[in-house]
Amino acid sequence: MRTVINLDDDACTEVMELLGMRTKTDAVNAALRDVLRRRRLQLLLKETEDIPVIADPEEHYRTAGR
Repeated sequence: MRTVINLDDDACTEVMELLGMRTKTDAVNAALRDVLRRRRLQLLLKETEDIPVIADPEEHYRTAGR
C-alpha cells in the first residue's frame, strides 16, 4: 500500500543503520513489525500475569493430588 508520510530523517537513518536496512521502506516496515510484536508480547504477559509460576514441576506433580 502506497502512503505518503513525513519521516524524521535522523530517526529513519538510525533505524536503517541499526537494522542493516538499505531503504526507508524496509526500515519503516521492520519498525512497524517490531512495535506490533512488542505490543502483542505486552498484552500476552498482562493476560497471563495471574497464572502461577511452577518453580519445581516435579514437586508440583507430587503434591497436586493432595
